[in-house]
Amino acid sequence: MSLKAAFYTLGCKVNYYDTAALKEEFRREGFEIVDFKEPADVYVVNTCTVTHQADRKSRQMIRRAKRRHPGALVAVIGCYAQVNPDDIASLSEADLLAGTAGRLSLPQQIKKKIAGEDVAAAPVKPYGKKAAFEEMPFLPEQSRARAFLKIQDGCNQYCSYCIIPYARGPLRSLPLAKGLQYLQEISAAGFKEVVFTGIHLGLYGVDLDPPLNLAAFLQEAAQVPGLARIRLSSIEPTDCTEELIAVLQSREKICHHLHIPLQSGDDTILKQMGRPYDTAFYAGLLKRLRQALPNLAVSTDIMVGFPGEEKTHFQNSIDFVRECAFSRLHVFRYSPRPGTKAAAMTPQVSPPAKEQRSQALLSLGEAQAAAFQEKFTGCKLPVLFENKLTAADRQAADLQLKAETKQVAGSYFAGLTSNYLRVHAALPPGNWRGKIGTVRMVKSCPGHLLGCLAE
Repeated sequence: MSLKAAFYTLGCKVNYYDTAALKEEFRREGFEIVDFKEPADVYVVNTCTVTHQADRKSRQMIRRAKRRHPGALVAVIGCYAQVNPDDIASLSEADLLAGTAGRLSLPQQIKKKIAGEDVAAAPVKPYGKKAAFEEMPFLPEQSRARAFLKIQDGCNQYCSYCIIPYARGPLRSLPLAKGLQYLQEISAAGFKEVVFTGIHLGLYGVDLDPPLNLAAFLQEAAQVPGLARIRLSSIEPTDCTEELIAVLQSREKICHHLHIPLQSGDDTILKQMGRPYDTAFYAGLLKRLRQALPNLAVSTDIMVGFPGEEKTHFQNSIDFVRECAFSRLHVFRYSPRPGTKAAAMTPQVSPPAKEQRSQALLSLGEAQAAAFQEKFTGCKLPVLFENKLTAADRQAADLQLKAETKQVAGSYFAGLTSNYLRVHAALPPGNWRGKIGTVRMVKSCPGHLLGCLAE
């Protein structure tokens, strides 16, 4: 009877990719992967430390796993474990510990520990300057319509608020040949879209010998047969070079959606954050991008409550966000991270002020998302279908579609356009998951477009 392993992941897309790869390593070692809520022999918690709430949630999941299944082993990995291994080691519920490197030995360690051997895990050590890219086993998860591929890890930027360089180490990249091999496997597995992930994705390749850049990688990736879409998870403003913009413009496979973190719309706060640009640079970048790619969706991260952010700073920020007309906002409240410069800055903004500012930006973000989505009503756009609608969503879509077109659908699927618009589509009967079809957008609804398959 095979051992059972369950996983819980907190944090970013890079963490989720790492978990998927680690699951495959466990499978290779004979483990059966089960849901985190089910009984298992080992529970692996992949932690996040980007905010104090992430730390708290990580501890909660560690304790929950042991409380529900006292006889199971609990292994803790990821960013929180890398930055604060002593915090994790002090938890009686944590049986094994690893950071953001050296995780591939975990299945063997667990087997030995279950067999009764005395296993002393190697201590979590800070990254050195010459850390190598950790190649993890790769297999696209068949439960997804899109595949994810981590091609870069680490960050050297050290923004004053950010703990991630300490958690992920220095810049390092997946070699080009290996990346192309993985892309061919993704295509052979039937995936139409791949999402490139990384901690500082825009600096992919600077550490390779000879050096490479993201634009060159994209040129090669776009030639892999079978792939219809390549999406970038996030890219820093200063990494959107003219060469990269030219590649985005010339290669139809590359999705017309960029997530470009802003963090603040006030130049004083940007400088205090250690961000290497100002609002004029950011606005000029958006102008060049939208001239090159008229239907481009640009989403962003925006932080509220950074130390020293006064009402005037926040007003500048919200005014600038309004001018930028983003397709989507991800709003974060500043959270002091011990060991970062900003943790010692004063004055710290009160929690009620952070909450008020967060709500104001969230409301603006909802309005901007709706306005961007509305522009595509009546258009015909290719959609990658991901999953069937739930019964409630299907019923709502059916009523709305009949009112607009008098048509009756055989089935309904949800999916995404190239520029990251969510679509609920009426389709002929059949399994459309993982397929691409052209949809005529009939109506803009809260959070999605409603459409039907174009004739």
